[in-house]
Amino acid sequence: MKNKFLQIATALFLMAPLLFLNSCTEEKEDSPIQVYGAEYTPNLLEVDGAVVGIDADIASEAMNSAGVKFEMSLSDTWQTAYDAVLTGSNKAMMSIGYTPERKDLFKWAGPTSQSMLGIFEKGESALVYPVPIDECKLLPSIAVVSNLLETTTLEELGFSNLVYYNTYDAALAAFMNGDVKFMASDFFHLLSKLPSGYFMEHVKTVTRFRTVYNYIAFSKDVSDEVVSKTQKAIESMIKNQRTFSIVTNYLPGLPIDYMPGTIQIYTEACPPFSYYTGKDTTRKIEGASVDIVNEIQARTGHVNKLNMSLWLDAYAIVQYLPNSALFNMTRTPEREAMFQWVGPISTSRSYFYTLASSGLTVSTIEQAKALQSIATTKGWFTHDYLIQHNFQNIVATALTSTEAFQQLLNGEVQALLMTDLDIKWLAEISETPMSNLTQQLQVSDLKDYIAFSLNTPASTVQQWQQYLDAMNADGTFNTLWNKWFEGFPKP
Repeated sequence: MKNKFLQIATALFLMAPLLFLNSCTEEKEDSPIQVYGAEYTPNLLEVDGAVVGIDADIASEAMNSAGVKFEMSLSDTWQTAYDAVLTGSNKAMMSIGYTPERKDLFKWAGPTSQSMLGIFEKGESALVYPVPIDECKLLPSIAVVSNLLETTTLEELGFSNLVYYNTYDAALAAFMNGDVKFMASDFFHLLSKLPSGYFMEHVKTVTRFRTVYNYIAFSKDVSDEVVSKTQKAIESMIKNQRTFSIVTNYLPGLPIDYMPGTIQIYTEACPPFSYYTGKDTTRKIEGASVDIVNEIQARTGHVNKLNMSLWLDAYAIVQYLPNSALFNMTRTPEREAMFQWVGPISTSRSYFYTLASSGLTVSTIEQAKALQSIATTKGWFTHDYLIQHNFQNIVATALTSTEAFQQLLNGEVQALLMTDLDIKWLAEISETPMSNLTQQLQVSDLKDYIAFSLNTPASTVQQWQQYLDAMNADGTFNTLWNKWFEGFPKP
């Protein structure tokens, strides 16, 4: 009997830690997640003691739909909220930008909104908008708020003309009073802080330098199941336009193309593949590759809006943001492991082009290197090619293909490195006879793809490829291609 009692006692002693841990786990699962944020109108604010705003309303509805218990509160500062979630357990933070530096620090669900970071000017000036970001370093002074993402981004870019304020209201007051003429801000936040109609009449967008998507960031101990359910709830709200309905409560009249999608799909102004038509409420993105991408989306059952952006911004985003894509991207060996690929959707046969009147001949790489100057679009694969082959005469100041083409026509450079399809279209829309141009040495024969971020689910990428393959099989791709490039070989 004594031995049996000792056996039972020993067993209970050994089980005690497990019982204690199980009790703690159950208590944690039953306790609500503490969800923090900091006042940032219209994303987060407090009204009659309740936390509301674009991100708060979307997070609240998504977590309720997912069956997640939570309690919301606003901290005195953004840093206080951030530190609480970073170092605490069973916590989350709303309206936090998903960035490469933060992506491994939390578990994420979203996006709930997006931020468009820019530099803004009050009043009139001789500036020609948009001003290249490097030239903005020469502006007299720019009001910024310490520690905000727009501020740290400009600091990382080497800006030394920043005037710091402790709060957004203080920076905005200095901007409105004329103490500083320029201010760095999120577009939506600035719009909501100004009187109705004031922005359109008195404030100009100098440049837009970063697009950031705001998520719910959960502390790492929160279960994957909770995060996954919240993510699915947000995606459902995006698809049925519930998120758009919430946003328009705070920003009436905002076009739907300012809303995040289930996939953030980027392109650049690069006719004939993608370009704007119309303006204001009639503005649309059209083009050869746009037709292909939208047909693929239609076959998936949900069409996400397209984001027109500078190549450099979009290229950076798709290197880290979940569920993001960029087209057209030329598939090169250097980029192969950086993205997941769907395609091909076009070709990239690149050549050196010169003005016929120049009488220049470029039949070898050595002759190309001997030229005084060669233009190409900054960040394109053609720019990469020139750098990799040690060209010392690169002029990559153009942010679009149109700008680079004009540099050649204006005689600012001796040659232009660009693809034949780009040149054909640019010549047509500028009414430049092709006889005015000489196609010189060919340097590549590559294919263009839709590039997805590496942390986009492989199942999504596979689905897109399957639908593109089906378009090739049923003749849809051939019809779309001939609409734009009849006579040119398909990819």
